[in-house]
Amino acid sequence: MRRVVWCVDDVTTYNAALNRPSYQSSVYSNSYGKYLPHLANDGDLETNHQVDGVPKCVHTNNEANPWWAVDLGRPLKVYKIYFTNRKNEGMK
Repeated sequence: MRRVVWCVDDVTTYNAALNRPSYQSSVYSNSYGKYLPHLANDGDLETNHQVDGVPKCVHTNNEANPWWAVDLGRPLKVYKIYFTNRKNEGMK
């Protein structure tokens, strides 16, 4: 997953998840580093799993029910949610 954008109403659209605390069921790591949950809502729109040896996307370990969550800090009326998946360029 690359980014999450929340639309609060028809008039005001903003990324309520931007830089908010985020969590995931596990953290995948390889020679590039750890694919931490904040990479999904850090504002970076890169969809490659890594760029110049730096992880750019969220990635969990291989598991039955992986999850990712974000604490928006307050109750919100969510109008739309957009998810962007990462490019899979040789990542296993």
